[in-house]
Amino acid sequence: MKYISLNEDVVNDIRNIFISGAARLKTAEMEEDEFNGDIMARKGENITYVNFFLPDDFSRIPDNQADMSEYNIEEDIPKSIFWYEEGRYLFQVFNKRNILKRKTVLKVEYGNSFAKMQEKAFVIEEKVNAIYEDGKFYFQSYTSANQIFPLLDFVTEATNGEIDSFGENENLEANAVRIKDIANVKTRRLIKVLSSTTNVSTFIGKSLRTKKSLLKKYGIKAQINNEGKLILPTHNVSELNRTLEFLNEDIFRGVITNSLYKSNSKKKDQ
Repeated sequence: MKYISLNEDVVNDIRNIFISGAARLKTAEMEEDEFNGDIMARKGENITYVNFFLPDDFSRIPDNQADMSEYNIEEDIPKSIFWYEEGRYLFQVFNKRNILKRKTVLKVEYGNSFAKMQEKAFVIEEKVNAIYEDGKFYFQSYTSANQIFPLLDFVTEATNGEIDSFGENENLEANAVRIKDIANVKTRRLIKVLSSTTNVSTFIGKSLRTKKSLLKKYGIKAQINNEGKLILPTHNVSELNRTLEFLNEDIFRGVITNSLYKSNSKKKDQ
């Protein structure tokens, strides 16, 4: 953990960004739900929390910050930045896109004329992705919150009973006994998430030609049976998990290189 030194003339502006962002993320009227392992974002609904202990470094705040080193824009790319006030930690996700490089950034110099910025800078966005207060870590997007603190341990796994129910899906040909035999933690978490969506029925609702084309396009070793159901591969866990990732829409192709990638982000490109 490092601190960012601010000139006095920008302190209030930065504070207002975080305070306003926190007020939008967690309103006074919003109900709270304990995180149930569902990683899908639920924007606009109740706010989710986990009971959480902050890492030891946070014990320095607010009284022992002199022991902390200072942020260096030439070397440091943090995963998140935060504002502390009256027992609340207000977090914003941070990544390379927040860094403004001298060679790529133009600024207004005179009137409508632009000149190259000579100093490095970084962008603070007008939002807050997570809040920590009273022993609870609040968020609405699991993907963003997981970038701030690892939350994998809070994602629940499908029980044997839930796998049995999943295997009874009318759109699947699935051997639940075999799935339970080969399933690992990843399998159970993927099934847990997939069971809360309509992705399987949406996929099966497509034409046979489209379904076969999508399976081939994304390298999924699964077949469609004579009844139009998807046969889940259970020869090995890696093939099963890849199929579940496909159904969870965690696999996508790059529009430029056509390469396959994996992602847990469900943020839509609008």
